[in-house]
Amino acid sequence: MLVAPGRSPVKKAGVKTPRGSLSSVAPVSSFAPAPTPPQGRVVLVRTLTAFLAAPPVLLAVWAGGAWFLLALAIIVGAALREFYGLARRTGAIVVAPVGFFLAGSLLLLSPGAELLLVSLGDIADAGAFRSSVIEILNSSAGKRELFLTLTVVAPLVALLFHREESRDRLTGWAVTVLGAWYVTWLLGRVGALRLLDAPSEAFAGGRGWVFLVLGATWACDTSAYFVGSRFGRTKLMPWISPGKTWEGATGGLLLTLAIVWLASVDLAEYVPGLTAIGWRPLPIPMIHVVPMAIGIAIAAVLGDLAQSMVKRDAGAKDASGFFPGHGGMFDRIDSVLFTAPFVYYYAGALLGTA
Repeated sequence: MLVAPGRSPVKKAGVKTPRGSLSSVAPVSSFAPAPTPPQGRVVLVRTLTAFLAAPPVLLAVWAGGAWFLLALAIIVGAALREFYGLARRTGAIVVAPVGFFLAGSLLLLSPGAELLLVSLGDIADAGAFRSSVIEILNSSAGKRELFLTLTVVAPLVALLFHREESRDRLTGWAVTVLGAWYVTWLLGRVGALRLLDAPSEAFAGGRGWVFLVLGATWACDTSAYFVGSRFGRTKLMPWISPGKTWEGATGGLLLTLAIVWLASVDLAEYVPGLTAIGWRPLPIPMIHVVPMAIGIAIAAVLGDLAQSMVKRDAGAKDASGFFPGHGGMFDRIDSVLFTAPFVYYYAGALLGTA
């Protein structure tokens, strides 16, 4: 049957196309999946990207203080920008400048002020300018109530000046506020872990706990990816992420268990080079190795799935293409956003500081 250009044979037959269906938006061919690159190439790109991106992060963790805060600020800014970009794809009116201001304020309150104080040193040895900065940072702890109030009021006031007719202001307000909290507060627990450092204990203090979070999370994600790709059969949550499988999650758990166990063992006795960098086993009793590993693995999977849910609602595969083979910054920290708080509160319970 000949059909004039631009006309649908379905409509000519008298059948109405449901509003909002794919056929009313774009031709079916435009939704055809892109060719999948070879598995070996994907692995190579992901590996090279990881080797280039990981060292700056690890150096910032080692340095601590203001340098670590700077790294957190860069990561938070990039991830929040991608989160707001995904939110806009759903039609939400995002007040991004207010959101970034809230995120910066929240990061400064916890744990930014404490990280800066570590770099500034003791007020008794500080000059006039440094002493005034230390006093301001010390007084910022009392501003949390004011900040919590601003997180509610500021985006609402900003949306009052949005003149375009829209019914998405309420969604935009919620996304602006919760996005700042989601990315900043959860990732800020990594900075709070870094503050558990002790002068005579390099890895047994803050460095060790942060390296455990990063190492265990990366190990869990990597093992889940490879095991799931090779042996995955049983879907975990296909309505959220069709690629996640129970087999992959099990593989991630096993490698996470190995990482947590290694962190609790005095490896310096077996690897002489570790003594030079101040390796100390983390104070994780053997009875806690398994539950901590299970908790980290579950948190990593849930964090990944939560971010997949956000991307699925936005109709996006990746938050951005900033990291070849990995997606965006938001894609890279999705699991850490959940594992960091878990380890922070678990470590606090072990150390008696929770």
